[in-house]
Amino acid sequence: MYEAANAWREQSLIGGKSLFDPSETIWTPELLDELDQKFVQNPDESGLNFLDKLKAQLETATPQAKRLMAELMWAINLFPSNITPARKREMITQIWSWSAEVLPASQPFLVDDVLGGIGSAGTAFNTHRWRELSFLITSLRALRALDTSIQRAILTNGQKFVEWLEQQPGASNRQLLNILPFLLFPDEFERISSRADKVGILAHFSSEQKSAWNNRPASDLDRALLELRRRLETEKGELIDFYSDDLRSQWKPSSQVSGKSERPSFREVLTRLLEAYDTARAGPFTTSGELGSAMRAIKQWLENLPPVAERETLKVKVSVGQGGWTKTPWIAILDDRLTTSTQRGIYIVFLISEDLSVTYLTLNQGMTDLVSTMGQRGAAEEMVRVAEATRPAIAEFLSDAFILNNDIDLKSDTSAARNYEIGTIAYLPLAGDDLPENEHVIEYLTSLINAYKQIVDAHTMSDKTIEKSVPNFDEAPAFGLEDALQDLFLEREEVEELLLLWQTKKNVILQGPPGVGKSFASQRLAYALIGAADPRRVGYIQFHQSYSYEDFVQGYRPSEEGFSLREGKFVAFCNRALAEPKKRFVFIIDEINRGNLSRILGELMLLIEPDKRGSKWAMPLAYSDTEFHVPDNVHLLGLMNTADRSLAVVDYALRRRFAFVELTARIHTRKFEEVLISNGVSGSIVKVIQNRVGALNATIVSDIANLGPGFEIGHSFFCAAPVAGESGEDWYKRIVKTEILPLLREYWFDAPSNVENWTQRLLG
Repeated sequence: MYEAANAWREQSLIGGKSLFDPSETIWTPELLDELDQKFVQNPDESGLNFLDKLKAQLETATPQAKRLMAELMWAINLFPSNITPARKREMITQIWSWSAEVLPASQPFLVDDVLGGIGSAGTAFNTHRWRELSFLITSLRALRALDTSIQRAILTNGQKFVEWLEQQPGASNRQLLNILPFLLFPDEFERISSRADKVGILAHFSSEQKSAWNNRPASDLDRALLELRRRLETEKGELIDFYSDDLRSQWKPSSQVSGKSERPSFREVLTRLLEAYDTARAGPFTTSGELGSAMRAIKQWLENLPPVAERETLKVKVSVGQGGWTKTPWIAILDDRLTTSTQRGIYIVFLISEDLSVTYLTLNQGMTDLVSTMGQRGAAEEMVRVAEATRPAIAEFLSDAFILNNDIDLKSDTSAARNYEIGTIAYLPLAGDDLPENEHVIEYLTSLINAYKQIVDAHTMSDKTIEKSVPNFDEAPAFGLEDALQDLFLEREEVEELLLLWQTKKNVILQGPPGVGKSFASQRLAYALIGAADPRRVGYIQFHQSYSYEDFVQGYRPSEEGFSLREGKFVAFCNRALAEPKKRFVFIIDEINRGNLSRILGELMLLIEPDKRGSKWAMPLAYSDTEFHVPDNVHLLGLMNTADRSLAVVDYALRRRFAFVELTARIHTRKFEEVLISNGVSGSIVKVIQNRVGALNATIVSDIANLGPGFEIGHSFFCAAPVAGESGEDWYKRIVKTEILPLLREYWFDAPSNVENWTQRLLG
């Protein structure tokens, strides 16, 4: 690497020749001016990643300028060791290819020994790479404006170089002020990219305070460090490195030192977990013994890591399976403002391949809840869509070590592994035989957590500029009161009163006899309440006698790995609503009175109450310690058939928690007549229906002892149009014979004469 840096100075900075193709002169004032115009003076503030923006900025640049940009990128990436050689090589060759030429990856200045790096430049260097690149271009333009002899004097004398560089605009904020002098003059400068570290070293080994050193120019710091190094090397009788464990433990606070004396290394805790898991999975499932200790150790290690410890909302979870061994163990970091489970939402997770050869540090998505509502194919398509929308928004916050696609290989054929692979937004592979040092793990996680924070903030802050930078669902068409009234058989005042009641009570039950359009009305009323025809914000289930707590709230379900804890339909829906607190969500429960409510709802019987919403009422669910609450933006709509004779059993359990709204038969309304006539039914047949079915309903309502208003025949029996070629009279008789009479036989099962009488009257 040092030889390559020296070649760059002699061949390119002094000689002006291309580093990769010495036959071409590209380090010229003219080409530097072109890059200043195309790149420095033309910033791109879009959400694209760095390389995509750079390509757009250089689209009209000359081929020579593009090749110069590739070599500039090579130069600023020589120092960092927290970016893999493969990633550096990929960036450099990609930029070079924009000039319509191919740069072989085997080029001598692109081999791993050259691109391996010499020290960490930190996350900030990657995040602000465009600023460092702009600074380098601007500084080299200033250098080329000088007389050739002065340029040579600066580039061949370390002290003159740093004194010149620190005078360039913006130098005090750029890490290249520390990096470039070391690359070009490694015997005179330290491999330290941070001014803060230089100040910390000098303050510790001298009598001056940090405040005094902070006010000194960069050239003074470098001279003092050179003198200090020479003194310490004389005292020790050997070469020294300020980042060696014995020296760094002296000048850097112990909480920031990652040496073995302070804490185990990431390599140690992860390797311990992998070895314990590999041994344990050969037998029956258990997380006791060494495996349990190893799981706790890596959980604690991550929880104590500065980028995790300083954020109270970040929670660490470790899993090797639930009831059975998973083939792909994981260690997740979740922000509880967004998700508390790997089954939903976006989170950070270390994914371990089945053969334990590689661990991927990823930004990923939960798929379980999506599969339960959208199916496997729909869930996969949705995760791909979200990932594609997310990547541009987080690219600037990620270290260049991360790869923005989902090309991971967990070396497993399980559906869980495939779902992890599909859901990956960004990843960094960590080979089991070459795990990174603690300082690099901290840098990687800091970078990834910063990117994750952008996503979380979009759900918790009202700043629309942030919301625009993260993936969002397409806006659904607006849907208001007027839209609802077009289809409903309700009057305006009735709908207005119902919506107002629903907004305040949160939970409403539409009850009525068969055929009054409860299901039809439920969707339109839901859309009217949320203000949009958005099916994503409307959930729908149907209770039945076998429906359980495990279906509705939470429970264990068979999986390829034994039994897995799965969220029920309602809890999954609530978690989606939590992600968009400013929007209303509606959950519809059809046949609500057919289920065993106390068994299905469990603790939710309390949490659904309108005054028990919100996190202050959160409580653990039956199968986990995770606290749950029903968000304030979730509205429940139950549908109840009043002809169901089991109503009396559940009415008392529902009465206090729901407001009840009665829907009645609307056979005598103008809307009923208009619908039938628009369907091709003649006015005479409409009158037959109103007269005959109206008389039937009057009889049903008056039979208080056996039936009553809750057993009327609803209007929706007649809202479907006749089939092609069917006359209005035939259509009417078909409905009576196949839908009305069977219902009457059920009503009057012990009075067949009533059924016979009404058969004759209805059919005439």
